[in-house]
This record gives sequence, C-alpha cells and structure tokens, in this order.
Amino acid sequence: MDIREPLSAAVRALRANKLRSALTTLGIIIGVAAVIIVVSLVQGLKTSVLKQVEKAGSQTLFVRPVFPGELPPEEFARLKDRDLTLDHMRALAKDMPQLTHLTPVFFTSYEVKVGGRTANTRVVMTDDSYLELNSVNLGTGRNFVPSDLRLASKVAIIGPSLVEKLGLQGNPLGRLIVVNKNLSLEIVGLLEPQGGSLGNDPDDVIMVPLTTGISQLTEVQRRQLFFQARVDPRLSADDGADMVTDALRRIKGLRGKQPNSFKVFSPKQITGIVSGITGTITAVAGGMVSIALLVGGIGIMNIMLVSVTERTREIGIRKAVGAKRRDIMLQFLIEAAFLCVLGGAIGVGLGFIVGAILGKALMGTMGSVPLWAVTSAFAVPAAIGLIFGLYPAAKASKLDPIEALRYE
Repeated sequence: MDIREPLSAAVRALRANKLRSALTTLGIIIGVAAVIIVVSLVQGLKTSVLKQVEKAGSQTLFVRPVFPGELPPEEFARLKDRDLTLDHMRALAKDMPQLTHLTPVFFTSYEVKVGGRTANTRVVMTDDSYLELNSVNLGTGRNFVPSDLRLASKVAIIGPSLVEKLGLQGNPLGRLIVVNKNLSLEIVGLLEPQGGSLGNDPDDVIMVPLTTGISQLTEVQRRQLFFQARVDPRLSADDGADMVTDALRRIKGLRGKQPNSFKVFSPKQITGIVSGITGTITAVAGGMVSIALLVGGIGIMNIMLVSVTERTREIGIRKAVGAKRRDIMLQFLIEAAFLCVLGGAIGVGLGFIVGAILGKALMGTMGSVPLWAVTSAFAVPAAIGLIFGLYPAAKASKLDPIEALRYE
C-alpha cells in the first residue's frame, strides 16, 4: 500500500487548519507533559532520599520502635516491651562488639527564639557521633564532646537555614537560643549547607545533646528513641541487621514466636522500601494525570468528526476520481496519529523543561526520566490517535461518493 498520497493529503489538511490543529493537540501536550513532570519529580525525590541513605554509609543500620499504625490494634496491644531507651542502647553496645558506632536519636520540632525573632524548626537530640555517622560537616565551631553528654551541657549546633530564619547577623557562635520557650542554649557549632529536597530542608535544624533535650520530652517520648548503628566493615549490613535483631530480642526478653516490638533496617532494605513507595507514587500519579491524555483523545475524535463533516465534498471528489476506502481511512488515521505524536513530542520537551525547573527549585536536582516514560510519551499518544481516529476515519471511508458530492 502506497501511503504517500494519504500522508500528503493529511499534511495539507492539517496545514490548512493550523490554529485548530494546534488547539487539538493541547490536551495531548498537557497530558504528556504532566506525566513527564510527575515521573521526573518522583525520581528526583527517590534520588534525594537514597543520597541521604548513602551519606550514612552502607554499613549503617536504623533501629526504631514499631508504630501503632503498622499493625492491627489488637496485635499492637499484645507487643511486649514496645520501648527503646538509652538502657536498651547501652545493653546492645555491650552485647554487640561488632558495632563500631551506636548513636541515639530523637526527632521532634519546637519553636526557637533569638532576641525578638522566632521560628519553628526540626530538633535532633543526639550525641557526639551523629555528625560522623551521617557524613554531616561543621562549617564553623565545634561538635558535641563527651562532657556535653555527661553533664547535659546547654549547647546547640544549628543549620544555616535556621540562621537565616532567625535573622542572625555575623558569627552566631556564642549567641543564646531559646528552645521550646524554656531551654536556653549556647550556639557552639554551625553546620555546612547540605541543600534541601521537596520541602525537606536538612539545613533548617538545631541539634541538642540528648541528655540536655530529654528534659523537654514526655515520659512516653523518652522511651521511644531511634538508634543508628554502624556495623564492622567485615560484616555485611544485612548480617549486622540480623545480629542486632537477635540481640535486642534477648535484651527485651522476647521468646519463640513473640513478634518484634522494634524494626531494624539496613540500607538495602531502605532502598527497597523507597523504591517501592516511589514506584507506587509514580503509578498512581501517572494514572491520574493520564486522564488528561484520555480527554485529549476525545478532543481528537471530536475534531476529526467535525473535519469529516466539513470535508464531505472533498471526500466525494477523491472517491469519484478513484480513491479507495482504505485511502480515505488511512488519510484520516494519519491526521489523528500525527496530531497526537506531535502533541506527545511537544509534551515531552515541555515536561523535561518544567520538570528540570521544579526539580531544581524543590530538590536541588532534576530526577532522571526513565526510558519507559519517554517511550510511552510517544507510543501512548500514537495509540490514542489511532483508537480515537478510527471511528471518524471509518465514517469518512464509508461515505457514498454521489451523496458526498451533493453535500453543501
């Protein structure tokens, strides 16, 4: 089958109605661009989170209590010893010499105040090993020292974003900052900028010695600490996670099939969880924005039906001079598919540009767009063009040439 003539006729028809053709592709452009933007942002978020995990190192484990929503209420109520305390951490350090670092962490948020300026910020209560364990550097000042933990010294390390929020001028070291309205701390260190990602700004933080900040916690909060543990490099992180799990079960007195009241994560497990979550987000968000593609396809069919009505005489003339049904049908299918593929190409370009701008603004980087997303951005519109162009094309091909010539 020679498609040159139907292709030429399709291109001429589209060029004769430039504005209508452009408006027809708008739905496809928006749909494809939305898909590319969503995929780009989700992949950027995944990359950002995994970078944070990588900064902690491949041998670093994360230990936390089981949260109520993770189990049915009746199962959660039956858990034995749901606490994670400093006593548990000390017992774990004694039981497992294979751990080179063991750091307690408690995350919360408080209002902080300097002079007349206040701001809400993330508070990290920890010890002197947190910075090294998480590959966070000091820009100036000092880290916590063992005596700060032993004496519950009223000192703090703050991030550069918090400095800006509080409007601190000059060197902030030595300034007093009030946390949670009643805890006055001396700033002894300033973190190097790390860069934010999608609403999470690691530079908007104040770090406090756990022994100092624990006075601000409720009794329940004091018994719900997180741990970070680094395993001896001669062991794999997964083996270390199994050993920590066994050790904590012994410490907590869990027997047999009694479920764990804590969770231990290795970097590999965290990577799998993050990949699973972002994959689900991509599928759900991609499905939602793909509705725009469906709407665009309906718009294509609508315009093609109008085009068939407008060009009834043209169709009659072509059939009268020998054009076959398949030639007419192919012409209208080519027009519909061309509009969709053109809209897909423009949508991909627009999606990359907007995705890059938003990624840079929200996460400091642009997420890579998988090949399947780009391929789909062309294949799906082409399929939509064929599917939604099929009915108008079939209708045009079935017109009786004599009736078509009489059409006014």
